[in-house]
Amino acid sequence: MIQTYKRAIETKDIELFRSVRPNLTRAAETVLMNSFKQIDSQQIDLRVENLRIDGRTASAQIVRRDTLITAGRRQVQNSTQTLRFQKTDAGWFIAE
Repeated sequence: MIQTYKRAIETKDIELFRSVRPNLTRAAETVLMNSFKQIDSQQIDLRVENLRIDGRTASAQIVRRDTLITAGRRQVQNSTQTLRFQKTDAGWFIAE
C-alpha cells in the first residue's frame, strides 16, 4: 500500500491516491491537485523506519526524499512523516 501511495503521487493519479486514502476530504483533494499542477515531475524514495501494528490499526514512520522538477529546476526535499492506517474487510488504507 505504501508503494501505491508513492506511485499515486509520482503519476499524479488522484483516483489511485483515493484507493489508498478513501477518506480524503474535498479540501485536501484540492490542495493535492494544486500541488500536482505546480510540479512537472516528482520522484519519491520512501523508507519505513518504524512500523507498529495494533490489531486493525497501524502506524508507520516514513523517511521520505522527494526529487521535484518545477519549471526546469530540480529540487530535493527530505522529510519524515507518520502514516496511520486502518484495516477493513477490503484491506488496509491510510486513515491520516
